[in-house]
Amino acid sequence: MGNGEAEIVSDDDGIGAPTPSDHDAEKTQARTGVNERIGDQIPHQMLEELAPNGEGEYILDKINNMTEEEAIAIVQESLKFHADDWNFPSDMRDRMRRLLEGPKLYGDFYDRDLRIDATMMRYSSPYPGVRAVAEPLDDTDVPIETIRAYFLGVMWAVIGTFMSTFFNSRFPSISLSGSVIQILLFPCAKFLEWVLPDWGVTVFGVRHSLNPGPWTFKEQMFATITYNIAIYTTNSYGMILVQKLPVFYGLDFINFGYQLMLTLFVQLMGMGFAGYLRRFSVYPVKALWPTILPTIAMNRALTRPEPRENIYGWTISRYRFFYVCTISMAIYYWFPGYIFTALSTFNWMTWIAPQNITLAILTGSSLGLGLFNPITTFDWNVATSSYAALAQPFFSVCTMYLGGILGGLIILAIYYKNMYFTAYLPINSSSAFANDGKPYRVQNVVVNNRLDEALYQKYSPPFYSAGYILTVGANFAFYPVYFLYIMVNQWATVGQAYVDFYKGLRHGKGNYEGAMDVHSRLMAKYPEVPDWWFLLILVCAIVVSVIFLQIYPLDTPVWLIFLMIAINLVFAVPLSFLSATTGTNLGLGALIQVITGFVLPGNPNAFLFSQTLGSWALAGYGDNYVQDQKMAHYVKIPPRAVFRGQIGTIIITCFVAVGTQDFILENVKGLCTPDQPSRFTCANDGAPLYASSLMWGLLGSERMFNSLYPLFKWCFLIGTAIALVFLTAQGLGPKYLPPLHEKLRTRLPPKTFALLDKTLFPFVASLMWLNPILIIQGVQHWAPSNMSYKTPGFILSYVFMYWLPRHRLAWWEKYNYVLSAALTAGVAVSALVMFFAVGYNPVKFDWWGNRVSWAGVDGSGRGILPIDEARGYFGPERGTFPF
Repeated sequence: MGNGEAEIVSDDDGIGAPTPSDHDAEKTQARTGVNERIGDQIPHQMLEELAPNGEGEYILDKINNMTEEEAIAIVQESLKFHADDWNFPSDMRDRMRRLLEGPKLYGDFYDRDLRIDATMMRYSSPYPGVRAVAEPLDDTDVPIETIRAYFLGVMWAVIGTFMSTFFNSRFPSISLSGSVIQILLFPCAKFLEWVLPDWGVTVFGVRHSLNPGPWTFKEQMFATITYNIAIYTTNSYGMILVQKLPVFYGLDFINFGYQLMLTLFVQLMGMGFAGYLRRFSVYPVKALWPTILPTIAMNRALTRPEPRENIYGWTISRYRFFYVCTISMAIYYWFPGYIFTALSTFNWMTWIAPQNITLAILTGSSLGLGLFNPITTFDWNVATSSYAALAQPFFSVCTMYLGGILGGLIILAIYYKNMYFTAYLPINSSSAFANDGKPYRVQNVVVNNRLDEALYQKYSPPFYSAGYILTVGANFAFYPVYFLYIMVNQWATVGQAYVDFYKGLRHGKGNYEGAMDVHSRLMAKYPEVPDWWFLLILVCAIVVSVIFLQIYPLDTPVWLIFLMIAINLVFAVPLSFLSATTGTNLGLGALIQVITGFVLPGNPNAFLFSQTLGSWALAGYGDNYVQDQKMAHYVKIPPRAVFRGQIGTIIITCFVAVGTQDFILENVKGLCTPDQPSRFTCANDGAPLYASSLMWGLLGSERMFNSLYPLFKWCFLIGTAIALVFLTAQGLGPKYLPPLHEKLRTRLPPKTFALLDKTLFPFVASLMWLNPILIIQGVQHWAPSNMSYKTPGFILSYVFMYWLPRHRLAWWEKYNYVLSAALTAGVAVSALVMFFAVGYNPVKFDWWGNRVSWAGVDGSGRGILPIDEARGYFGPERGTFPF
């Protein structure tokens, strides 16, 4: 199985890669017994990699005081516990197996390496990414919930809510992540530290001061976690866009009160549901949440003094490094963002023959597939829009990228076979089209929010591009794959979490009892958030949602709320665990849309409500909350502090989000149209949700499965078959494949065996470590995305998440996450300035570099088959459309 995090590079003699002089000296010491302390065998460079945050003395103490028997027991337990762990470093696993064979077979440095691995397991972390940001120590006296921390957290949450909501309709969207906001928080905090007096009050024996002293690591992290809630207040925005805008449904009752109630109960219901998910995605050590590590790394760079050190010639501090990169990107982004936009959509291969439609389909970056183009963009926002390239494990990105290539080949097959009339349309669009090739106008078939069959027969069924058909089909295949694969493959972890959840409710068992993870043992000192706190929030949110359905004309039954909760109770757990282990963040949208389309066909408002509540409020937002709780877990912030900080911020930011939504809806010209000059095309929220509401909400699942797109109903079976194949291969393969391989080698002719050894056997062996969930995720991430958005992320991931950790680990631990945060911050600041300077009242910069990407057929959005001019439309005859 692949590893997502690189462990210390191994040599033939054990851990690490010391210099030749150190290596010779260590061999002499190991063989002659000159040093009795095991820690003395560890060179400085290796210690920096084992303890990158200054905890070297603590780690050395644990190593020196650990007996061989204790170390062997820890290694044995750890190997068994992490046997199904996708992220556990493969070289560390192999080394631990060799260590258990004994000192004679292992060779030099047996005593040292045995204790190092045992210490990493019991007193630190086996994951280098976690070690790079989370120290295994805690000071419970450090101020956390200070007045200034609350003030700054809420203030920046308001700003972040505005930013996230403002750019939510842009493609690619822009937001200020937690790792970015820290750099803006820090100077504000230092200013308050300088100007505020030490005035305070004492409550229950605890003094709360305006200025308790120097701004601390935990204050910075608490304010950041408080801010993070701002990023998630856009979850209901897609529903509001589709219902209110004239280009979609154009409903006239969507007012401020409607938007506020919807946004508020969606957020609160998600937070209430998080109390259920935290047992599965916060406390297990395997739930490492790789995408939160850049945020913690930036926090450490800002608030902790750094010793001056030379790392491969680099002496710059992380703080200065961040500023240099941020300012550089803020200046540079004006080129791909405004001055020379062809750098962003770098479909240079289509410039060779702009009117060659085959070339545009294969290599185009707009409505093509982006295949065969190794250099697709010079825009950081585009390059990282598909993958968190400097945070997600490389095995995750690589597997999804392979799935993306497979998806592109399937799209080509669908398109060139003209399945479901796709050849009359753009090959890869997330929009819905009528049979005249123009965007679908739902107002032409709806009366009183219901489908009018006569109008439908006069107008058109909705038609979808080949890329969108693949996306929907892969979504359906995804659910049986992820549910079966995780529940079987990871049942030891998930099953224990179910047991702990029951014991917590029934017997009050704590979340940290019996934990082997050092971070859980340290967090056990802080009071937990009682389950009934979350339950109370969930009940209040349900009450508000019931009232909402009663006072607004959505024609949606109340029982739909409880159906969505029931679906999430079953399916959200493995989905959340998947997010925690791979860094992906998916909802239950496709599954919920099918169920809603069956139980409430012809009702697009009920469909939109179920999508927003079931896909985002519960699995989506609940996932986001437990992700922040895991961040607090790593940096030792009390769970109740996180709870208090987030619940207040939710209420405040809901008002900000709704106000920003109103501003965008009323003031952005051409919002949600394909040629909107500032890219506010709604390609990633409004357009796909609108298309789905037509398919499953208006027409209904039965019509979709039986008449319009019968292929979709087989996708669930295909997903089940894929899961069973991989589970069988990975369960039985290690036992039966090696003997079979040897048997075939002796019985087959040498040439035949050599051919199989180069073709069939490697493919079968790949089933032993490939993750089918990630493959399906790669397949499904099309329309409106394409390989132009994936290839640069794959290249970046290879460099920063594979090559650098293996060859420049110390540099990677110090600078990698800081670089990710800095470049994202530069893009966000530059894009905001750019919008108000030249985008709000568009200032056109017309020259070849801003026209060339859209001059050919890649920017035209036409199909390969022309629509008959005499008939005026394609597909079935009017009056005979599928029922």
